[in-house]
Amino acid sequence: MANLGGSSGKRRKPNSNNMLKAGALYFSIVIAFFIAVISASLIMLVAHYRNSYLKDIRYQRLLNNVNSGVTLALSQTNQSEAQTLDLYGKGTDSLDAKQSFWGIYELVQLQSYIQQDTIKKAFLMGKQPDSISLYLSDEDRPLSISGNTRITGDVQLPKSGLRQAYAEGKPYTGEKLIFSGEIQNSNRELPAMEQQVLDQIMVNLNQKDFGKTEQVSHLKVSFHQETKQLYLGKVARLENVDLQGRIILVSDSMITISSTAMLADVQIYAPVIRVESGFKGHCQLFASDSLLVSNKVNFSYPSVLGVLRTEHSGDQPKLVIGDEVNVEGLIFSYEKKRSPQQTLVSLGKKTKVKGEVICTGLLKLEKEVQIKGKVACNRFIMKTTQTLYENFLIDVTFNHKARSKYYLSAALFGKKRENKVLKWLN
Repeated sequence: MANLGGSSGKRRKPNSNNMLKAGALYFSIVIAFFIAVISASLIMLVAHYRNSYLKDIRYQRLLNNVNSGVTLALSQTNQSEAQTLDLYGKGTDSLDAKQSFWGIYELVQLQSYIQQDTIKKAFLMGKQPDSISLYLSDEDRPLSISGNTRITGDVQLPKSGLRQAYAEGKPYTGEKLIFSGEIQNSNRELPAMEQQVLDQIMVNLNQKDFGKTEQVSHLKVSFHQETKQLYLGKVARLENVDLQGRIILVSDSMITISSTAMLADVQIYAPVIRVESGFKGHCQLFASDSLLVSNKVNFSYPSVLGVLRTEHSGDQPKLVIGDEVNVEGLIFSYEKKRSPQQTLVSLGKKTKVKGEVICTGLLKLEKEVQIKGKVACNRFIMKTTQTLYENFLIDVTFNHKARSKYYLSAALFGKKRENKVLKWLN
């Protein structure tokens, strides 16, 4: 029979070899993709670690450079102008260094940079204090001590010397006149203060062009920025404020500091400054007529309280500190020439000072005053309930050795002493 349905050929089966080749190609592409991803990741990781390593090397180099600037600043006896230094003469390590005064301390600003990388440091520079516990100018009268007075450390006194005395019916109770120290002769005047530092303070006390009155409640200025000076008006009250850093507050009449004020590192200038009871903070206060501190105030280190006679001062510029006040830092008065009414510093009952009290004038004390550090003046005035004594010390303590070994003095009292870092600043 004839085949009417045409040819009856069989259906072709797929070639298994071709399928295997296609699968192998696909698998190879996947493997190559993962290898590329891993390789790229490794390259990126190596680059990242290399950049981190180089960044760390640059950071360490910048840190070494700025630390070299710290060492350089501490080694200098005279303040230098702003300068840019090429530390190694290769043009790759630059350091900007600037020194100025912040109150009675020296402010050092350093900036080390390599291309776009920069490290900055700022600090207050202090001076190593001397070993004197008491300095009394020679006015041809002796110093008398009575009661529970204790003087520890080296002293410089008038040629007429030191003697025991009765006061309020009580004798001197100590076994020695001076403990752990020697007695030397003093001069007619206190050692001179540094005029360059005084001039900076006088500029702010004597200025006349104050500009526009400004009021702020919260302000923080870095010491790497320019100084922010604010004129507070004729009569100002600092209450519920928080002021920190490179800030100068000025008034041409009076500034009152409330117990609610928070002050850190700022300077304040006015003819009259009042500090109310309960205040706590650290700052530098400078008055030309009177600086009045109420009872139970705490000034932490490094605080400065100063009254300076200017051409606009009253008859007797005075710094009066109340009872049970704690001061860690410096208290001083200054007048260029000894006047009939010398500047007066008064310390109330049970007041404690850790630092220095230096008066180019009179120092008035009440009982149980403690000065852990140095005290210097032209004349002592001792007030009791019955009498006012001159050059008498009754129930007071002067102990140079009780002051912290980390305490540093200021450039105002001797620029030739060894420099050290007093405080790092932001």
